[in-house]
Amino acid sequence: MRNLIAGRTVAVPRAIAYVRRAENNDERAALIRRDARALRARRSSNKERMEQVSMSLSRSLLAALFAATVALGLSLSSQARDDYEARNEALDDYEPDLEAGEVMFRQCALCHGKHGQGILGGKYPRIAGLPEYYLMNALRDYQTGKRGYDAMLVVGGLKTYDDRDLMDLAGYIADIEIDLDVPGPEEGSARSGRRLYKYDCKTCHGRKAEGKSRKDSPPLRGQYHEYLERQIQLFINKERIHADDPEDKTFVAYEPDELTDILAYIASLDDKDDD
Repeated sequence: MRNLIAGRTVAVPRAIAYVRRAENNDERAALIRRDARALRARRSSNKERMEQVSMSLSRSLLAALFAATVALGLSLSSQARDDYEARNEALDDYEPDLEAGEVMFRQCALCHGKHGQGILGGKYPRIAGLPEYYLMNALRDYQTGKRGYDAMLVVGGLKTYDDRDLMDLAGYIADIEIDLDVPGPEEGSARSGRRLYKYDCKTCHGRKAEGKSRKDSPPLRGQYHEYLERQIQLFINKERIHADDPEDKTFVAYEPDELTDILAYIASLDDKDDD
């Protein structure tokens, strides 16, 4: 019996010590878990701060890059306008040599027709009688690549022309007189198109689509509606810039049938109407 009691007496302290060690281990484990959570929290916080710093730096860099790009664009645009005006001033007193222009036009006639009448269906537009200011702008745009069409450079020979050559050519084309009856689209209401045209087109292209020199806008009447329709799609797709405004959304607001109505109205106008 004493041996049994002695055994229990020894076992109890051991059990207590075991329990205490277990409790200590649990406490240490809890401390380790707490420290691990704290470490993860600190790492997460640091990561968030780093991401915020990185995002802030990225935004700052993007803002700086955008500002620099805009400034450069404005500078280049301003320089381009100055150069353009200087080129125009140099031609103020120049009278186009129509005979020289006629010789150069022979290359144009390969696509635009002997009399500049273009091709039915508008693959190549009518250019005869277009105003000199518009022809000069268009020729320069093709020459510089602002309007891309390689045939104008290669077949038309624009690549080698200087401003006086362009003036001679533009003067000759503007001087061509033809009587051209251009058909309108089979569908479309000229009556509805008249209302739409007066709302959005008249200010720049004139009351009777005769064009306006102070707006550098071309006449639209007497032009193939298929050609005009293709140009509208180029404007919508941002492949051409309408009204020299990259943010212009004139045509986006219209449904296809409304654009057809506008083209039907333009086709109904008399090309010889006195404005």
